[in-house]
Amino acid sequence: MYMRVKIRLDTFKDAQQFAEIAERCDGWIHITDANGMCVNGKSILGALHAMEFTDIWCESENDIYTKIQDFVI
Repeated sequence: MYMRVKIRLDTFKDAQQFAEIAERCDGWIHITDANGMCVNGKSILGALHAMEFTDIWCESENDIYTKIQDFVI
């Protein structure tokens, strides 16, 4: 099952918590923007880099909505 939701990562703590949650999930998790930029959602460096994106989307091969719902907008 493919999942794509718009998320927010406003602070360093948000990025850190998101990456920690994503790391515990199975399958791939990407953070993307509207222009096609893509980073690894399981990486703290990827999540930090994504904070610079205009629009932030989480894409995953599995449904992880309940695990990341605090970041969904």
